Amino acid sequence: MTTLSSASGQSSSGHSSAGPFLRPVRVTITIPHNAYQALLERSNRQGRSLSNLAAFLLESALEFTDAREPKGAR
Repeated sequence: MTTLSSASGQSSSGHSSAGPFLRPVRVTITIPHNAYQALLERSNRQGRSLSNLAAFLLESALEFTDAREPKGAR
């Protein structure tokens, strides 16, 4: 099994060697300019940081797709 490590010391499985609490992991992605503009405008409207909004939307999308994926499809 291959695991990837991040700068924070967490593996790609999300487990931390620092104890039972998982720390957020910083990642860098490249997105289209129009997606960046939409995120920036929405974050300003909602009064939250761009990072917080992007993390929320990503988590929501993952939960939604996981719920729709048939059991055993992985």
